Amino acid sequence: MIELREDDFAVAGSLLDELHVGPAIAGAVLSGHTRGKVFLRRPADPSVGFFYDNGFCVLAGAVADAEFAHACLNWLYSHLEQDFFILYPGHERWVPVLDSLATAPVKKVERIGYEFDAGTFLGQRAPQVLSENFTLAKLDAALMRDVADTSYPWIRGTWKSEEEFERNGLGFCVLTRGRVVSLCYSVFVSGSHREIDILTLEPYKRQGMARAVASAYIQECLGRGLQPGWDCFKDNRASGQLAQALGFIPSIEFPVYSWQRVGRADGEV
Repeated sequence: MIELREDDFAVAGSLLDELHVGPAIAGAVLSGHTRGKVFLRRPADPSVGFFYDNGFCVLAGAVADAEFAHACLNWLYSHLEQDFFILYPGHERWVPVLDSLATAPVKKVERIGYEFDAGTFLGQRAPQVLSENFTLAKLDAALMRDVADTSYPWIRGTWKSEEEFERNGLGFCVLTRGRVVSLCYSVFVSGSHREIDILTLEPYKRQGMARAVASAYIQECLGRGLQPGWDCFKDNRASGQLAQALGFIPSIEFPVYSWQRVGRADGEV
């Protein structure tokens, strides 16, 4: 298991062509916008690889190598900078390998990937109107930094810096009294693809804020010629319902392997 230097990430670029799931994660790492890591089975051998980005990771390659998968799992368990992981088997051949290796407390759970239909989005009912105490705003570096320092520390690891996000990502948030209470932003970026992450603080849920920020985000994507992306856990009904209301159509259901270090509070992913 060989970790590549960022200058050598392009060696693993061919692995993107064989990914059935997880291309947004791998593509974001290869783009250089993230603090992600790339591992190969052997030096200069891009037939099998592993992409890691802030807890989200992908095993890639059409040939499933059990020894390599075992090494990747051991690295994840011991990677103290992160207290959870969600591991995507990039090709279905990795599934039986991971079934045999990823024992409890790793959980095998289903996620759903969606394809965006712009016509459905543009034909939706009138956009969500926020009450007078709330303001819709673009998420900039300063606001992202504030969110990372207060309500959503995980967001700090999704980009190399808040300034890098401001240059190459996009996002919208809802503010009240200067505080971000809901946001939708680019979590994985590669080429024209902009994968969505949404968070709304608990006291402000079920008030239409997630729909408001996501609608603004998608509208911005369309205006720039970008492609919004969405996937979520199958049992996250709220996320799935919002996705479909905004023009995302379920396209693929696939397993992932989820783990969290003992003592970590559940988050939204």
